Amino acid sequence: MEQPRSKSMIKTSAGVSWFITSTKLWYFLLILFAVVCGILLLILPRPEIVPALVIAVLLGLTFFFYPYLGILVYIILSYMRFEETVSALADLHLTRLLTITLIIVWTIRSAITKSKLHIQENGLLLLYLFYLIMALSIPFSFWPSRSFNVFVEMLKILIFTILFIHLVDSMSRLKTFFRIFLVVNCFLAFTAIKDFLLLGQAAVLTRVGGTGGFLGDANDFALALSIALPFSFYLFLFERKKVPKLIYLFFSSLLTLGIVSTSSRGGFITLVFLMFYFVLKSKRKLLGFFSIFLIFLLIFLFAPQEYWQRQMTITSYEQDESAMGRIDAWKAGLRMFAERPLWGVGVGAYETAFGVKYGGKEGAWFSAHNAYVQNGAELGFFGILTYLGLMFYIYRQANRLTKSIQEENYLKTISQGLVGALLAYAVGSFFLSVGHYPHLYLLLSIAIVVKVLGQEKGI
Repeated sequence: MEQPRSKSMIKTSAGVSWFITSTKLWYFLLILFAVVCGILLLILPRPEIVPALVIAVLLGLTFFFYPYLGILVYIILSYMRFEETVSALADLHLTRLLTITLIIVWTIRSAITKSKLHIQENGLLLLYLFYLIMALSIPFSFWPSRSFNVFVEMLKILIFTILFIHLVDSMSRLKTFFRIFLVVNCFLAFTAIKDFLLLGQAAVLTRVGGTGGFLGDANDFALALSIALPFSFYLFLFERKKVPKLIYLFFSSLLTLGIVSTSSRGGFITLVFLMFYFVLKSKRKLLGFFSIFLIFLLIFLFAPQEYWQRQMTITSYEQDESAMGRIDAWKAGLRMFAERPLWGVGVGAYETAFGVKYGGKEGAWFSAHNAYVQNGAELGFFGILTYLGLMFYIYRQANRLTKSIQEENYLKTISQGLVGALLAYAVGSFFLSVGHYPHLYLLLSIAIVVKVLGQEKGI
């Protein structure tokens, strides 16, 4: 039956529908909203809140109908770090605003559509336990207010993980996510390569790459690119069409040279581990060794002599002040763990504990420079055990799918990339305090999505 002309019907992709008695209602609400914003601009002590409110409303409307777009926008905002490069955006806290908007929208949509929830997946239950351990460490922290703030910021990652699992709910959405994820990382790699080429030999000393947040310095930057590289490499092997295959080959080359451009020694070690992993998992070992040879030849031709001199300091770490500082930080972390094995020094309070009690150098507040030491020192025995449990869960799910799927398909390819990305994280995090970074939780999200999609296909 034809719908009455005086009514307009709104439909979403999830099948939600309802009637609005008149389109004039929309105009009235829009005018009312504009008037309210104008009044707020006049009376609020901080008028910059109003643009944030406008953005929130617009995002809310957009993401209510297309919530999956929020996941893609979140990834772009998180990696591109617009808040650091555009000072006017700093007060808006875009990722936080987006997270709040998405969780409200998703909750409403889930209640309306009664869609299936995956909040009791084993990986998420383990993550809940990890967050509970973080929360319990706050009262025993060397700096409770700092620990509380870190915990609140970490909640944003937990919410994103839950949203990712529920919104990336089809193969097409998973493919789109990886296209965006790799394009963003390749753009970052390109910026590092550009700076490296512009600075020439001085690039090794300036250590190009950092942009802020979890990409704060060259080492962090190299780790992020290293995590993206296995996905690009296995998608290159998977693709049969010429154009996509060439694109993923270009992406893999760009990411590799981006890692080299950071001059990070941890990044170089991670890259070496990845190259040998690719060879060991290759069905054609001779071709794999030849590919590795070509990659290192490319690196040799690209990198200046100073780059190789810096990497050679890995073998003589006793003479390197930076390396010895890391070892001292690790020893301090082990002392924290030994003295406070149950509750640690508090989430996010390693540097405070180091400076106040464990550092041995007056006024020195060092980071742990090791995610395992960081989590053990900050969260105690149960914290480090749960952290390792999260890593094992990711490996088990990805490895199970890799072995269960006989024919080459997209899920198997992503599972292979996931194991490689976890290896990159496991090696790279040995030199960095990345326990509060989103990398591991993004890999956990991908592992659960791959598991759910596999179950839907009867795998």
